[in-house]
Amino acid sequence: MPSKEKVNILWFRNGLRLHDNQSLHKATTDKSRKLLPLFIFDGETPTTKHCKYNKMAFLLECLEDLDTQFWYHGGKLNLVEGDPVEVLRKISKHYAISKLCFDQDCEPIWLERDNAVKNFCGTHKIQIEESIGATLWDPLEIIEANGGSPPLTYSQFCHVTKGI
Repeated sequence: MPSKEKVNILWFRNGLRLHDNQSLHKATTDKSRKLLPLFIFDGETPTTKHCKYNKMAFLLECLEDLDTQFWYHGGKLNLVEGDPVEVLRKISKHYAISKLCFDQDCEPIWLERDNAVKNFCGTHKIQIEESIGATLWDPLEIIEANGGSPPLTYSQFCHVTKGI
């Protein structure tokens, strides 16, 4: 049986851009691994579950732009539908996934999905690189430093960040 091609997956979720993208940088540091850019329509992400026509049209425009940018560099954006764990399971049948890179989504409603993906990666020895994409501070670090709950006022936030 021939060995599987080694890939690093860049899982696009909210940060639909190539410029200033830490997850992209982390996914491409090892040049011996092929980059597999991926967007999963899972029906659960903020953009695919809670959106109206204009937001969906904007999402599709962003994905088309990303695909065009990858095309200019000899690649493509892979769009799939399904549960992220099942998508990764199917991909792992054809590729040796070395690393999964994505932007942090710290909202509690996405925690179950992300934990399931992290558990899958852990059991399949896939390295995880989670970046802080849309915020200046790591929201999970702020919550931890504030005793497990988010600061409710700006002054409370400033107080918490001074201690970090």
